[in-house]
Amino acid sequence: MLYFFLSYARGPDDVFVRKFYNDLCNEVRAHAGVGHDVEVGFLDNHNIEPGQHWRQALVDAIADCSCFLALYSPAYFLSRPCGKEWKLFEQRSHGSNYDESPRIQGLIPIVWLPPRELPPEVQAVHYDLDVADEDYRRRGLRQLLRLQRNRDAYLEFLSNIAERIVTAARTPPPRGSVNQDFAQTESAFHLSRLGLEDSGELPARFGTGQMIHFVVAAPTRAEAEAIERDGSFYGADPLEWSPFGPGQPQPLREYAQKVASDAGFESMFTGLDRLADRVKMAQQYNHIVVLLVDPWSADVAAHRERLLEIDHLRDHVSAMLVVMSATDPQTQANSPRLVELMHDTLGNNERRLGEVLSRRSVLTWPSFEADLAAVLAEARNRLVADGRISRRPPPGDYPPRPILEGP
Repeated sequence: MLYFFLSYARGPDDVFVRKFYNDLCNEVRAHAGVGHDVEVGFLDNHNIEPGQHWRQALVDAIADCSCFLALYSPAYFLSRPCGKEWKLFEQRSHGSNYDESPRIQGLIPIVWLPPRELPPEVQAVHYDLDVADEDYRRRGLRQLLRLQRNRDAYLEFLSNIAERIVTAARTPPPRGSVNQDFAQTESAFHLSRLGLEDSGELPARFGTGQMIHFVVAAPTRAEAEAIERDGSFYGADPLEWSPFGPGQPQPLREYAQKVASDAGFESMFTGLDRLADRVKMAQQYNHIVVLLVDPWSADVAAHRERLLEIDHLRDHVSAMLVVMSATDPQTQANSPRLVELMHDTLGNNERRLGEVLSRRSVLTWPSFEADLAAVLAEARNRLVADGRISRRPPPGDYPPRPILEGP
């Protein structure tokens, strides 16, 4: 039996998350009175062995753990994998029929970095962890870990969490099913957005340049294999494209969501077939449209036709990134041909967007994150310069402006 499953959004803070995980494992072992070699927790990049199917490993761990620790952050609630992990544990907890309340038995929410707001599905079950430390309440666990002066508060926090985990392990929810399909599980955090893209309507708070529409130009696994392309980088849907796998198996949209969140944007994702709808909505609400391109998509006739249509229309997209992973031998071997194919297919957009808003050969996921951050900053600046949105101060309370009085 696992004492806990640690659910978090991958990103620049991974080193701090790993430290917290290791410290918490040691503390749980101490409270439970078990040996140092006993596996008490699960962290995806720690427990999954090379060659193991990572999705099934996640399902197995969620089915077996006593507690589900959710590290709340802006990126966490934008992450579909995190929403799927939450949903699987929620189904397991509610399936036990302990009571009729919306609370999730075994859920322990931890504020890693305070999010601006909670999704409606989370608001219904959210409850605060009883922690007195003011730095944690205002800035989250991340701040306790980063600053040495918070060492005592961090150690006390660890002890409190470990005690709660060990206590909960005495009456865990019944073991869940290991036959769940992680890929087909709906994200608990995105259920309220289903149908939003089809309706053409968005909440008012997204009407001032705060939304990124990512359009993914990539084949499905079946389409890739039909052109003799390695299908392991793809899924049943274009949005499952993961160009940096298997070392970084997350779909590209997960990296894009994280960058957009860090920059203060919400984000939506769609395939090429919905590009016209995305552009129409972006024009209506002053949003940004970013095209994420797998050069192999131009080898698929249907995708090539859509890309050529895009290239002959002005102002379709705000920015474009073409990903050609350095760790993908087949892509690198075909690099000259793919570069030429992209030029023939999207050359007009390359020239219109220029070097700042068009990145033609993104090789690694760190460079993707850096390039996308720069692209989003420039796209927002251009919206401001065009007068389509105004600069606004960050949310919060501000003192009244001083009034200078002359003699």
